[in-house]
Amino acid sequence: MLLASSLPAFAAPPRMDTLAISPSENGAALGCAPDKLCVEIAPAQSGCEGQACATDVSLQLPGGQRDPAQTSYRIAGLPSAGQDASMELWPVLVRFDGGLLAGVQAQERTMYSGGGASATTLHLIAFVPGQPPFEVLSVAQSGSATIRACFSEHHMKQRAGACHDEYGFDASLALTGASAGGMPVLRYRSKATSFPGRVSRSKDSLAGPPLRQRDLVTVSDPQCSYQRLYRFAPQARAYVPDTPVPDCSNYTVP
Repeated sequence: MLLASSLPAFAAPPRMDTLAISPSENGAALGCAPDKLCVEIAPAQSGCEGQACATDVSLQLPGGQRDPAQTSYRIAGLPSAGQDASMELWPVLVRFDGGLLAGVQAQERTMYSGGGASATTLHLIAFVPGQPPFEVLSVAQSGSATIRACFSEHHMKQRAGACHDEYGFDASLALTGASAGGMPVLRYRSKATSFPGRVSRSKDSLAGPPLRQRDLVTVSDPQCSYQRLYRFAPQARAYVPDTPVPDCSNYTVP
């Protein structure tokens, strides 16, 4: 990730700008705010290993300005783009008095016999003048899974024709208008659902009693449908939730 060390001044309160994203042929993408402040993502090359597989993102000032004193930074640990993984720009730019937050969406996919799963994680990076850019938050953004649950006609009857367990997860980030440690406070909301009824990837669905038609409903998971406020902690140089987050790996791990 490359950061131009002299950013435009951003007046309080914090705001979110929607980016107009233009993909390119080599897998890169450019997202620009209305005032032409742009963020560009360049996925790692195929066959890379270790740090070389990190994702490159560059911040471009309005009017094509360039700062020769750019600081090099790379987001390490993201999946390399390929058949089972992809990376995209978060189509939002968060501006606040003193800097901005840009994001990368990393999606992973897994295929199962008769089903599959995917999950997307949002990585937020802070661009603050006078400091190297740094990652401040990594949160689950979305997830889905379809798990095969029928292997015979007997199973189909037992499941009332619903031969897959289905899981869904969606989350969003919003601004609260407040700030902590000079950074905006973020509100995280998630909703998790499962079908049919309250199923779990850690249990054998066929071990339960036969399903009835009234059981074939999509329900919300109250544990993983939650809200948290994330505040920036200067000592940790990261956002931390106001209360611990639950384990939602049923929905957020492919």
